[in-house]
Amino acid sequence: MEKSSKKRGRPMLWVLTAILTLGVLAAAAYFTVFHINHFSLELVLTGEPKVLLEYGDSYTEPGVTPVLRGTMFLKDGYTPGNLEIRRETDLNEGKLGKYTITYCAEWLNCQASAQREIRVIDTEAPTITLTEDPEGSLEEGVIYQEAGFTATDNYDGDITDRVVRTEEPGLVTYAVTDSSGNPAVAKRKIPMRDMVLPEILLEGGEDYVITLGTRYEEPGFTATDNVDGDVTAMVQVEGEVDWLTAGTYPITYTVADSCENTAVVTRNVEVVTQPWQDTVYPEGKVVYLTFDDGPSAYTEQLLDVLDDYGAKATFFVVGSGSGRMMKQIVNRGHSIGIHSVSHDYGQIYSSPEAYFDDLMRMQSIIYDNTGVKTTLMRFPGGSSNLVSRKSCEGIMTFLTQAVQDAGFQYFDWNVYSGDAGETKKTEKVVDNVIEGIEQHRVSIVLQHDIHSYSVDAVEDILRWGKRNGYRFLALSPDSPGFHHDLNN
Repeated sequence: MEKSSKKRGRPMLWVLTAILTLGVLAAAAYFTVFHINHFSLELVLTGEPKVLLEYGDSYTEPGVTPVLRGTMFLKDGYTPGNLEIRRETDLNEGKLGKYTITYCAEWLNCQASAQREIRVIDTEAPTITLTEDPEGSLEEGVIYQEAGFTATDNYDGDITDRVVRTEEPGLVTYAVTDSSGNPAVAKRKIPMRDMVLPEILLEGGEDYVITLGTRYEEPGFTATDNVDGDVTAMVQVEGEVDWLTAGTYPITYTVADSCENTAVVTRNVEVVTQPWQDTVYPEGKVVYLTFDDGPSAYTEQLLDVLDDYGAKATFFVVGSGSGRMMKQIVNRGHSIGIHSVSHDYGQIYSSPEAYFDDLMRMQSIIYDNTGVKTTLMRFPGGSSNLVSRKSCEGIMTFLTQAVQDAGFQYFDWNVYSGDAGETKKTEKVVDNVIEGIEQHRVSIVLQHDIHSYSVDAVEDILRWGKRNGYRFLALSPDSPGFHHDLNN
């Protein structure tokens, strides 16, 4: 019986031993977790730590998350459930300013807090409302009577008394700024009854004179208006000038301002002719040697020969000729005249305008090289040419009159040397010229200083002429032109 009692007591001992062991282990675990593994509590804000809240909007709490961390265990953090977080704030959504929300929490002996800054701001601009004007416009010089206006702000309310009003002709500007610095601007256009016409000023005056043959170029103009300012670009110009026909041509300038006040000014362009030069025949026996199409490589030799005999001549030059030799011609006392720039019949005789453009260009070329503005000229092919008919019917009839109206003197010839195709022999050129001179008391001889055989003939002609009592002169504006009969 006693053995049996001892056996029954052993299990109880084991149980007590187990309970004691578990208690020791639990105590050890508690000591390890809470004394060796130190904990800390942190509150992590959801969203931004600083929030801008527009005045009039409602604040929505983004939230906060508690995080528990240990030095040995739970290093990555742990969010304990059902942890109470206290929230304290002075936020007033209806008033601009800076506010703070404070979050607090506790877990066992761990405490944590965090803060979020809230700024209530106003970025909405005020509204300016203009009272509608009564119908009608304002005459210039009358002070505008304000129709009225109001200004309101979503935060400040009625701020009409803060509006700054500025007035200028035809426009009133209203500007206001609320307490947050948000600006607003409104403009009222004042309909003006402008009775003042624009003013057009013509450069060169309302009466303008050009010489026939001088292409008309607009001298210029400006237009201003008392309200619109510079309105030159709005001017309409009407009218044409026939610069090759004498007469008076009206050019009309019209401009209207924004109030439809219209100004009109007229410029009368008068195309005038020059008086024709009276012809004076020289006394005695006179020869006018003339040379076309140069200057060329042979012209200097020709000038030397003329100097040796004390003779003067006339050179009708072209655009391709040497500028240096043009200067030599003038410096040595000879006359220089216009032949053409290009000597292209089809081009220069295509129209009266084309001919005069060529004529004036060649006059400028001569002036640029010599300082002389010559009015002496010779038509390419002479006034009796037939080639011009291919380009413009009747042009020579028109041009022979027009060039003289423009102040030029054209010269044909009554002695032809034959050096433009009939012969290339110097002796024949000499014979042709002498034979022609013998038939006239006054002769204009046609030669070309671009041909060496013709230049070589000059000395024999001069020697014969001097021996027979002829004077060799240069053409002048009053010299006889020996105009040919016209064929076109």
